[in-house]
Amino acid sequence: MSLKKIMVFLIALVMLNTTAVLLHAAEDRVGFIDAPRVLSSHPKYAESQKYMEEFVRKKTEESMAAAEKETDQRKRQEIIDTARMESGNEESRVMTPITKDINKVIESVAKAKGVTVVLNKMLIYFGGVDLTEDVIKGLKELKF
Repeated sequence: MSLKKIMVFLIALVMLNTTAVLLHAAEDRVGFIDAPRVLSSHPKYAESQKYMEEFVRKKTEESMAAAEKETDQRKRQEIIDTARMESGNEESRVMTPITKDINKVIESVAKAKGVTVVLNKMLIYFGGVDLTEDVIKGLKELKF
């Protein structure tokens, strides 16, 4: 299957899924958040981004230095791919506690506001309850 067909299939799947969620949401009270704003408001987000920038910079330098010493093109690519995978794994490790915090606060705010479905603001064309400020406030109240 070509990449174009896969992309069309995935887009259709996402649209179908979004439609199903929105149809179900007609029975529910829908809320939304500005996800990038919420994420950047987490007290540990800026620190985690600085850490990841440094981690990726070091991994890139190390992998490029190791790849330059290697004459086999396949091994060079393996070195670079391994560094990318390690960077992705580290980002996942660093971001998991942050996303868990955010999800807990979203759930808490949604329950308090009587909202049963929370979507990303990018999926909302009209209506819904904006929970962004309440979620940001909840994140600032977390104890670390």
